[in-house]
Amino acid sequence: MNYWAKTFAIISLLGTLFAAQPENKEPSQQPTLPKPQGWSFDIGGSYTWISFSTPPTYSGSAGGVLGKISYQLPNSFFGQARSFYNIGPLSSSVNDASFQESYSEFVGGYCIPALKNWTVTPYVGLGFDFLFDDHTGYSTIAPINLNYTIYYAVAGFKTHYTWPNWMLGLQVDCFPTFNQYLKIAGLSGAAWTLDNRVGVEVQLPVAYRYIRNYWLELTPYYRFFPIGASSVLGLPERNLNQVGALVSFRFFL
Repeated sequence: MNYWAKTFAIISLLGTLFAAQPENKEPSQQPTLPKPQGWSFDIGGSYTWISFSTPPTYSGSAGGVLGKISYQLPNSFFGQARSFYNIGPLSSSVNDASFQESYSEFVGGYCIPALKNWTVTPYVGLGFDFLFDDHTGYSTIAPINLNYTIYYAVAGFKTHYTWPNWMLGLQVDCFPTFNQYLKIAGLSGAAWTLDNRVGVEVQLPVAYRYIRNYWLELTPYYRFFPIGASSVLGLPERNLNQVGALVSFRFFL
C-alpha cells in the first residue's frame, strides 16, 4: 500500500508542475509593435549649406533646431505644426554676412491609406518666415541690415511606407508667397513691399524605431525660397537655396 501511495503522490506532483507551466503562444498571439500613428512629437537639429543671391552670392554653413507636433491616422484628419531656426555666417567675394532665419508652418489634410503599410497625405496650410541678413561694410559701402518678413501659403503632400522598424518617405511642398516685406535697420518708416514669388521644398525622411514608441529620423532636404524685387528701392530678386539634413527624435503617444 505504501508503494502505491508514494507512486500516486509523485504522479500528482508532476501533474501539478506541468499544469503550472505557461502555455506557448501561437505566433499570432505574440504582442505586436505599435504602429507609428496618432499624436507624435519631434525635436532635433539641422545642418544646412546656404546660397543666397543675387550678385554677389553669399554662401556658407548654418546650424539650427527644429520642432514638430503631428497628428495622423489612416482615413482620418492630418494636422501638423512645425518650426525651424537656422543661424550661420555667410561670405561673398566682397564682404561677409550674418544669417538668421526662423520659420513656422501650420498644415492640415487627410491621410489616405493607399496600401496596407503605405499612406499618402495631401495637405494645405499657412507659413511665415522671419529672415535677418546683416552685411558688413566694404570699400565705400556702409554695413547694412536687411530684415525680411514673408507670409506664404503651403500646398503639398507626404507619403511614407512602413516596415516593423523602418519608415521611408517623401514630402513635397509648394509655397506661393502672398505678402513680402523688407525693413532696413536704421531707416525709419514702414516696411517696403516686395513682389510675390513661389518656392518649393523636397524632403526624403528615413526613420528607424530604436525603442517601442521612439524613432530616430534622418531627412535630407532641398529648399528654394524666393524673395521678390522692389521697383521702389531698385532691388532685384533674391534666391535662397538650402541643401542639408535634419536629424530628429520622434515620440509617438
